[in-house]
Amino acid sequence: MRRREAILVAAQDLLVTENPEDLAMREVARRADISIGSLYQYFPSKPAILRALVMRNLDKVGALLRGEVNALLEDHAGRPTIAQAVDRIIDAYVSHYRSHPEAIAVWAGAQADLELRRLDVIDTRATADFMVAPMMILLSSSDRDAILSVALLITELAGHAVRLALALEAPLTDRIVAQFKTMVTAVLEANREPN
Repeated sequence: MRRREAILVAAQDLLVTENPEDLAMREVARRADISIGSLYQYFPSKPAILRALVMRNLDKVGALLRGEVNALLEDHAGRPTIAQAVDRIIDAYVSHYRSHPEAIAVWAGAQADLELRRLDVIDTRATADFMVAPMMILLSSSDRDAILSVALLITELAGHAVRLALALEAPLTDRIVAQFKTMVTAVLEANREPN
């Protein structure tokens, strides 16, 4: 397991400093301090390494969102306001990517590969499916299909908005995040069932 982790760390570090298309297996092996033959025993190709990195990041983000949603519901007796929910979830998401710039680099590398883009869509769907139940509570709605479409849209746009925000300099970063929160809040308010 240590070798596999060393390979993933080396590839991840390279993705932060290199163009994802330039990720070279030989350089990954050198940085992981293993032979190229050993590298291929663990990962037969660059897409295999990217897939492992993507899966690891998706797992981290999924766990983060589940934890934040549970804490949000607990902190507000199961009934947070839309603004509380948007602030909590988006701030956690931004914080994750701000403190893990390698995750953005992994995402960029994955976009060049059709299979990995499909994996991203599958993850977006899984995240949206998870978000439906708390959003139905938040919006006092019983229309699962309507809430799923909102959850899919917000989930997909969140990744793009956060990556854009973190690619810009201050104070634009904070302004983009604030504007995205405003947009999400407006979409959620528009889908709230009247009391």
